[in-house]
Amino acid sequence: MTDSTGKVTLVFPRLRRESNVWAPLPLMALAAPLMEDGFEVSLVDARIIHPHLPEILAAAADALYVGLSVMTGYQIRDAVLISRSLKETYPELPVVWGGYHASMLPEQTLAEDYVDIVVRGQGQQAALELARRLRDGESPEGIAGVCYKRDGEAVIAEHPPLVDIADMPPTPYDILDIEKYMVPDVGARTMKYFSSQGCPFGCGFCAETSMYGRGWVGFPAERVVDDLELLVKRYSVDAVDFADTNFFVSKKRVRAICEGIIERGLDIKWAADVRTRQFIDFPPELRQLVYDAGCRRLLLGAESGSQAALEHIGKKTTVEDTLRVSRICNDLGIIARFTTMFGFPGEPERDIEDTLRMIESIKAINEDFEVHGFFFAPYPGAPLYQESIRLGFEPPARTEDWADFDLTELHTPWVDPRYKEKVDMVIDFYMPFASPGRELRRKMEGSGPRAAAYRAMHRLAAWRVAHRNFDHPWEWKLKRLRAGRGGAA
Repeated sequence: MTDSTGKVTLVFPRLRRESNVWAPLPLMALAAPLMEDGFEVSLVDARIIHPHLPEILAAAADALYVGLSVMTGYQIRDAVLISRSLKETYPELPVVWGGYHASMLPEQTLAEDYVDIVVRGQGQQAALELARRLRDGESPEGIAGVCYKRDGEAVIAEHPPLVDIADMPPTPYDILDIEKYMVPDVGARTMKYFSSQGCPFGCGFCAETSMYGRGWVGFPAERVVDDLELLVKRYSVDAVDFADTNFFVSKKRVRAICEGIIERGLDIKWAADVRTRQFIDFPPELRQLVYDAGCRRLLLGAESGSQAALEHIGKKTTVEDTLRVSRICNDLGIIARFTTMFGFPGEPERDIEDTLRMIESIKAINEDFEVHGFFFAPYPGAPLYQESIRLGFEPPARTEDWADFDLTELHTPWVDPRYKEKVDMVIDFYMPFASPGRELRRKMEGSGPRAAAYRAMHRLAAWRVAHRNFDHPWEWKLKRLRAGRGGAA
């Protein structure tokens, strides 16, 4: 690395839930080319610093710019607080927003007086070129994906094409205290790891295709295995959770990564996301290789037990595919974790019974398989976003009003709040008790009044689900009351 040619400060704002804090990999990816080019980079993760504003303001002193990675939802609240504080302290310091939210809504983001520049898309090349321009006193005009203000007016750049990441410099793990990001998950010391970006599919609720244009790029298999070996040997990582939107796009690459893990004798377990049809279409010997190389959990988007809903969102899969992949994972010894989603445009009230039956079928295959329920939220850039607006959804008019936008609340006018309450009650409360996973079974097997209460709740929930009788749900109301008072559910 050459002598420093200037400083860039990168900030990861707080999220709502901080129980397990994963490494801020998107900002680490931006830091890599900046550091290789000689820039000094300060990366401040607001999630692990309390209070965080003093450290951010100190790190921002003399910086060429401060860049924030911002997702739609609660993270916006902290990003606004940080950005306003920066502008109050350093009025001339450029504040740059990147990430999904600003990429999808650059005009609205730049309308705020606390944001000067928006970087759309991947950001690695744009962040470097922006630092060079600001260092040399030049305008950001013409940098691919960079939007800015000129004479008070927003200059909006086209969304940039996806750039291959094969030759990107190594991730600078030493820029952070990696020990703070070891999470007990797939293993006792689990790290998140990105090996690719993009997804060639186009699910109606997902903004990934607008972000990356249905493209997909990934590190070569050898680099992935090199990185895994470094994490194992230097940081004693015993598991990784691949943060890729779709790790399994390239069968050839998956095979080479798995073979590399085995050939190097890496004692590592891992988890990843996969589409249902992808894993079904893998030849049996490749699926077995995936397991032999350490895969112990897969995240799959089941989304709905309603075939009509699956077709409406362009999922290109069937309910039977979900059950088939459940049987495949069960036979291999891989835990399947499914996501479901409720409240799509159409007739969402019909979906809950179909999805309940699907969950029962999944649990009958393996009680340890997990099913998580969310609600459809029309995220900017998602294919169903404009349809949702036509159906009466009113998107927030200001950036900070997006802070309460997430998948746990209702944001669409066509869904009755009573429907949400029923989903919360049946899918997220009664079903987990009726078909308990490993952790709940452990609690039930204990002694004392708490274990007895868990066993009683299991019997009651199993009866309610089997008979579809959710009348007078006193236990659900008690759970909500305790949660409202800050007690454990």
